[in-house]
Amino acid sequence: MIAMVGAVACFTTTDVLMKSATQTLPVSQVLATRGLIAVSIILTLLSVNGGMRHFRALAQKRVLQRTLFETCMILSYVTALSMAPFANVFSVLQAAPIIITAIAAFRGESVGPSRWAAVFAGFAGVALIVRPSLDGVDIAMGLALLAAFLVAARDLTTRTIPASVPSPMVTLATTLGSTGAGLALAPFEHWRAPDVATWGFLLGAAVTVALGNYAIIQAYRQAEASVVSPLRYIGVPVAIFFGFIVWGHVPDALALVGIALIVGSGLYTMRRETFCKP
Repeated sequence: MIAMVGAVACFTTTDVLMKSATQTLPVSQVLATRGLIAVSIILTLLSVNGGMRHFRALAQKRVLQRTLFETCMILSYVTALSMAPFANVFSVLQAAPIIITAIAAFRGESVGPSRWAAVFAGFAGVALIVRPSLDGVDIAMGLALLAAFLVAARDLTTRTIPASVPSPMVTLATTLGSTGAGLALAPFEHWRAPDVATWGFLLGAAVTVALGNYAIIQAYRQAEASVVSPLRYIGVPVAIFFGFIVWGHVPDALALVGIALIVGSGLYTMRRETFCKP
């Protein structure tokens, strides 16, 4: 539980710093620069504590699968952050536990009427934030919703990684994936020299994303998801606060109702999952 709270704090800070950096730099440059710094930090720590002897774990099937989901998620999410209000994008991402419940039902797990009602309420909350129309879905909100589905896939995969694979190696694989994605997109965007403030944003984001990835992997590997997942919602009021303090944005009434539905549905779904277990 402490690891999950730490992960939420790190990722919320990372998101604020990343959105700040994307105000002056393209997404590919932000991802690649942050990633290279984070990889350097992780490799240094692994070298010091002897963790490099587990380097072959990077090729483990489930590790690669998780890395793919995380890489696609971070591309979608950071792009959405660069285009839309911080609290709205962050809140849509919190639909992941609701999506996990829906996936579990389609896999054959028993999901009763009350949990299905919570799932539908949660998706109604997402709709109030995303606000699809006859013309389609706003691209930024569409990317945020895609990121939520990818977070669900990532978290489900995390639970299947063998215990023999050290968490720092999973963290390294994740960071290498997002760094590689940034470098792959580099030819399609115009990079420019960061100013001092932006360098600070990137350095801070590199440290917090490395710590956050390690913490969330530890959380999901050492405790039941139904125990630690509700703690992710601590980040929602924090995101709203930062959105107002840094960018002066407060979600409108419909978005706030949507956020409340997502948080309430997610908490109810996970509570029911806990009490329904044999």
